[in-house]
Amino acid sequence: MSRYELKPVDPSVSCAVAGWERTFGTFFAQVWLTTNDNEDDAPDYDLGCDFREITEAKVIIDMLSEYAEIPDGLVDTLNADAAREGMCEVPAAVQIMSGYAPAPIDWDNFEPPF
Repeated sequence: MSRYELKPVDPSVSCAVAGWERTFGTFFAQVWLTTNDNEDDAPDYDLGCDFREITEAKVIIDMLSEYAEIPDGLVDTLNADAAREGMCEVPAAVQIMSGYAPAPIDWDNFEPPF
């Protein structure tokens, strides 16, 4: 995972970050406002927090440009992070998110292996 903290464009933004999340195979962006009083410290705005949600770095940069200064080359840096780190081919989250469940065992017709 990569994570870059960006400089807010005005005092109403306390923190803005961008990065690549290998486990979900997505770029992500998160923004916290100074008025955030969420006790769990959840961001006010987030994008790319779902499995393979954002596959182009430019999408999160476009979202973040309203809240933070975007350094030159950030898209290239994020793309390089994604290429270097890759993504998990079959993360455990895929099974949960796709509703995968193994077939139930039929105990009436189960043959013990011994």
